[in-house]
Amino acid sequence: MAIIQDGAELFAITTPAFDDLIVESYSITTPANRVDLDDGNGEPLGSTIVPQRQEVSLTVQVGDSLAAPAIGTIIPYGGVNIRLTSVDLTETQADYQRFSLSGYVSINASSSS
Repeated sequence: MAIIQDGAELFAITTPAFDDLIVESYSITTPANRVDLDDGNGEPLGSTIVPQRQEVSLTVQVGDSLAAPAIGTIIPYGGVNIRLTSVDLTETQADYQRFSLSGYVSINASSSS
């Protein structure tokens, strides 16, 4: 079978048209910082771990009838609300586009932070 690069091949999607995001990959990480605690004289008392916000990466496919998601948009996925901080178009083919999305889990989806 020859590989033809005419733009008509799909990314392994059997439905020729759709109006939503199709998620190819999803990862969520929770980074943390170690904080050392000292007394008033500068003597160490111990340390603790302070979790940071959860970071999310997604690769999605979008039909050409749907515009690219905008930075700041909240996307519900995997039981969390993801506020987008990065949207990168990585590939186009036929009537489909592939995007790499990055963001963080929004604790309060209605806020602007």
